[in-house]
Amino acid sequence: MKLKEAIPIYQAYRQRLVDQTRSLVKQRDSALTKFEATGDRAWSDEAASLQLSIEASNEKFNKNQEILDGLVEQYALAWNAEVARQQADPETGMAATLGKIMTTVARMCAGDKVPYTDEKKVMEYDSKLYGRVKQLQMTMAAMKKKQKEYDSLWDEEGGEYDPEGVADNTEVVGELPEVLPEESVTENEAGQAVL
Repeated sequence: MKLKEAIPIYQAYRQRLVDQTRSLVKQRDSALTKFEATGDRAWSDEAASLQLSIEASNEKFNKNQEILDGLVEQYALAWNAEVARQQADPETGMAATLGKIMTTVARMCAGDKVPYTDEKKVMEYDSKLYGRVKQLQMTMAAMKKKQKEYDSLWDEEGGEYDPEGVADNTEVVGELPEVLPEESVTENEAGQAVL
């Protein structure tokens, strides 16, 4: 099972457990109120039974939260590993990108033509630098008889990293307990909540 599939399942289960616990607490409080008003021992027994159900629901919640925390940690680790790979990649990492930006700046400062995509990378890196370099490019181009034209330094294929996609599609490590889709509070014949 992939992380993007597992996390929503356990988040939904957590919400069902929260709703279930709220319902049980309301029922318990109602039984306690009725016991205090009537003194009938049946209401006291029902409140005690509901308290046990609340504790069982809280225990399930805590176990589910541990699983969910583990899944989120796996997601973060996969995300961070992809970001680290991106930064360390000699072809497209941060140092390579900065080198390409500076090469583009040098070409523009010489008054030569560079592809718009390369200019856009410079603009994304530093808009003030881009503005100054663009002015210098126009000035230098006016003084040149012939401008050189360069191909893009960034190849269109590959080199793009998607940490979210990698994290989403990472397989879950370890065994996951099965979550019943409709596990909720039901009432037995005596009207007591049963998990």
